[in-house]
Amino acid sequence: MSDYLMRDGAPISEETWSKIDGMVVAVAKKTLVGRKFLEVVGPLGWGVQVAPTFGFDQEDGAWAAQKPTYIQLQELVSEFSLKAQHLAIADQTPHGLDLGAVAQATIDLTGEEDELVVGGLMKAAKHASDLGDWTTIGGPFAAVSQAIAKLMQAGIDEPYALVLTPKKYAELASLMQHGRREMAMVESVVEAGLFQYPELPDDKALLVGASAWNADIVLGQDIATAYLGNEGLDHRFRIFETLALRIKRPEAICVLA
Repeated sequence: MSDYLMRDGAPISEETWSKIDGMVVAVAKKTLVGRKFLEVVGPLGWGVQVAPTFGFDQEDGAWAAQKPTYIQLQELVSEFSLKAQHLAIADQTPHGLDLGAVAQATIDLTGEEDELVVGGLMKAAKHASDLGDWTTIGGPFAAVSQAIAKLMQAGIDEPYALVLTPKKYAELASLMQHGRREMAMVESVVEAGLFQYPELPDDKALLVGASAWNADIVLGQDIATAYLGNEGLDHRFRIFETLALRIKRPEAICVLA
């Protein structure tokens, strides 16, 4: 890995690299949405550029995979700089190295990944259902149940994942009657989880049959940090990954609007 990431050329210690990697991993785990409910295949390596997608049909009464189509893995990148003076402060004082730039660059990258994954699921959805009123008791549960019924009628079994905007999530969390929380009722029918995604339009929600045979994520290069070189006395780094969203059954996706 150190060869093509050029990490050996960076004038920073192994301890600093460890802190950078730790920050990237911590922020990615906290902010990524799509990976929380879709299965991840890989990482397969930076050199893998395409992934096969199989459809399934019946042949002589038996289900069989059809001839695959191939989709291109996309490279996502985000960059940050560490200033020489800040490195000196970290070396010569007890204050340590502030890795806020690393965190912000990671947030940008994970935002791009979820735009590809969650946004891709939204665009590919085969079904639509009524979002209903999320400010009244019973409204959210009824809306989600109706959307689940559409997936079930299409042959899509549980587990289901539900993706909401922070606003819709807050509306759901505020509803309670006779000591029973509306959120608990909704969570009981979305076994794969209930998630917040701020880039979703406020008037939409996303329901997905989360089994791997419906959709998954193919990773070539998982999120990694490379050294790009110096810019004067400062140093520039790139966080990047390669991946593809593989949608096998669009009928496993429903947009509530």
